[in-house]
Amino acid sequence: MNKLEKLDLLKQLNHERKFLVPSEDFQEFLIDCKLYFNSQSYGTKIQNRWKTIHNYKPMKSSEDRGDYKDGNSYVEFKVSYLSNGRWSLLQLRPYQEVDRYDILLIDGSYNHTLYQIPKDEMKYLIKKYGEIAHGTKKSNLKNENVEYRITIKMNMLYEIEKFVFDTST
Repeated sequence: MNKLEKLDLLKQLNHERKFLVPSEDFQEFLIDCKLYFNSQSYGTKIQNRWKTIHNYKPMKSSEDRGDYKDGNSYVEFKVSYLSNGRWSLLQLRPYQEVDRYDILLIDGSYNHTLYQIPKDEMKYLIKKYGEIAHGTKKSNLKNENVEYRITIKMNMLYEIEKFVFDTST
């Protein structure tokens, strides 16, 4: 691909990003999100779509109770696309007052699996696999509100299989 073709492609992508009409098909919607938006943008778009599909009550971020409410449960939503054989979950906040984590993992064919993981189980996974997302262990010694990240590899899925709630495969 030469420089002019690359410029044309960028123009086309920018146009699609601005005027994209979300697909009714959830898998196509996931493909569009990955194709046209960065991770900060697509995470929110997918979360909002998931809330709408399931009629979950949105939470204000100032309440620090997760992203939405499902019945009496406060829920934090995370989404990740498979990349290099793994998924990355960022900004996990075990100090947050939530009841569960809804983790949407999207494979290389853009099929999804949603795991509903209770908070206590997520705390265990963070303790076992988590890394500090921002700063160092030393710089966070006195910080009570540390955010973590977990990299989920294919061979770790067995640990969360029992929490599968929804899947497109």
